Amino acid sequence: MRYVSRFPRSVLLLCFLLIPGVAAGQVSETDATGSTVTLQGTPERIVSLIPSHTELLFAVGAGSSVVGVTTYCDYPPEAREIEKIGDVTAMSLEKIVALDPDLVLASRGNARELVYSLKALDVPVFVLDPQSIDEVLDAIGTVGRLAGRAEAARELIEGYRKRLAAVEDRIGDLPERDRPTIFVGSPFRDENWTPGPETYTSAVIRRAGGRNVADDLAPGTWAVYNLENIVARDPQVLLSTLGEGQDAEEVRAGYLERAKSLKGWRDLDAVRNERVVLIPENWLLRPAPRLFHAIETLAVALHPNLF
Repeated sequence: MRYVSRFPRSVLLLCFLLIPGVAAGQVSETDATGSTVTLQGTPERIVSLIPSHTELLFAVGAGSSVVGVTTYCDYPPEAREIEKIGDVTAMSLEKIVALDPDLVLASRGNARELVYSLKALDVPVFVLDPQSIDEVLDAIGTVGRLAGRAEAARELIEGYRKRLAAVEDRIGDLPERDRPTIFVGSPFRDENWTPGPETYTSAVIRRAGGRNVADDLAPGTWAVYNLENIVARDPQVLLSTLGEGQDAEEVRAGYLERAKSLKGWRDLDAVRNERVVLIPENWLLRPAPRLFHAIETLAVALHPNLF
């Protein structure tokens, strides 16, 4: 004789939801430090400890949940009106705790003592540290899932992948000799900190059809490149940044005037051929969605004949 279960489906569902790890609305993600962070529901009060994280939160549609940001979090414009908890290196633990966050997004660049103190107070802290284009895409997905905006994040990622593919279709078959060498820096600086391989800025250069001359630096780091190194590498293109509100042509003219007046700089291939490309600073230096604009802009500047 065969026995048939007579338990109501509602009872079975309740039992399932009571099993540890499958609670309704629960989200678990592993962060850049290897720590697993579990949220019991969609966070309603989020604090961002770095500008790029703020951009990610707004991009996935979670901006209305952001209650605390740094003084440098200036994009989108709405972020400027949010309560400030300090700058990137000096933040107030008291201000953060007073905001009663149910999620704090941090980076490896934040003070360890601050992160440890927040965790000791049982504040959920998730560390994001994307260092490549793919990792930025992954970060969008992670932030989307943590903030309850998974579908919006998936749509964003799909759109960005299509844009990357469109650039790749134009420059993907270029041989190395047709990919100009690029130095990230400026003749106005006494010390030129420049990105090495396996940084997202170097990844932007590669995706745009260029080659970073500072490939001898330690992977994943920025370091000072002295003039002797710059001259020895003789870059074909100089890449620098444009501040908010600056006129691109005016800045470019001043850049070239300065470079042509300095020993060493004036003899660079890039200076002699006046190949200087300016990208808005926060597009190029933040691992956030606007770096896809940087890739497209740089690709067109390097290979105008292909676009």
